[in-house]
Amino acid sequence: MRLSHPLIKLAALGLALSGCQGGGGSRGSGADSAIPGARSPGPGDVYVELAAAYLQDGQLAISLAKAQQAVEKDPKNPQAHTVLGMVHQRMGEAARAEADFQEALRLAPNDFYVQNAYGVFLCGQRRFGEADAQFGAAMRNPLNESPWVAITNAAICSQDQNDRAGAERQFREALQRNPNFAPALLRMARLSLDAGDYATARGYLQRYQNANQHNAESLAIALEIERRAGDRNKAAAYDRLLRERYPDTPEPARAR
Repeated sequence: MRLSHPLIKLAALGLALSGCQGGGGSRGSGADSAIPGARSPGPGDVYVELAAAYLQDGQLAISLAKAQQAVEKDPKNPQAHTVLGMVHQRMGEAARAEADFQEALRLAPNDFYVQNAYGVFLCGQRRFGEADAQFGAAMRNPLNESPWVAITNAAICSQDQNDRAGAERQFREALQRNPNFAPALLRMARLSLDAGDYATARGYLQRYQNANQHNAESLAIALEIERRAGDRNKAAAYDRLLRERYPDTPEPARAR
């Protein structure tokens, strides 16, 4: 199995935004180098990718086993420690996750994938200042070819602090860097919807549709926009699509 970069899919958007990737970037470095991309492929890499794939599928026990194998095979691989931290984070084992992320940073202090993952963890622990520092370091890293991921994470963290203005500013900045970045487009559509600005919400959703296929979240937002705007025909169409494509999703109940 070969994944593009497992950690960007999971860690970088770990605040309820999974499966999205912005572009480029290199793998992490070992203890002998703090520059992402300077490290050659190691024996633990395949286990890192497997652990990330299983984590994305919600199979925590298998993911944990693969992450532990990654660390055993290649203890100097920062990505191995990072994915292990992500598994422990998902399992609710904050102390273990913290130790894993700290070890990954010790091995690769300038690795923006590690910084992103650790920032997600810190925000989840409501250590907002520390999270912002990690996201800031990731987005400013000159080797980071997808800084909009870290900016979007910072925006989501701002939302967790009830800082709507800050979140909106950061989402806009992310979209200036990558106008088609799906997570930021959906978040801006939701912010516009919540503000009662249905035309703007539709605009962001249309931009999303132009570059991405609908998922459960986007269909639920579209449904809610049309319901609030009073377009019953469009609302019924989105409701039908949502129920046909995602019959088990809780989105329909939230959209009512």
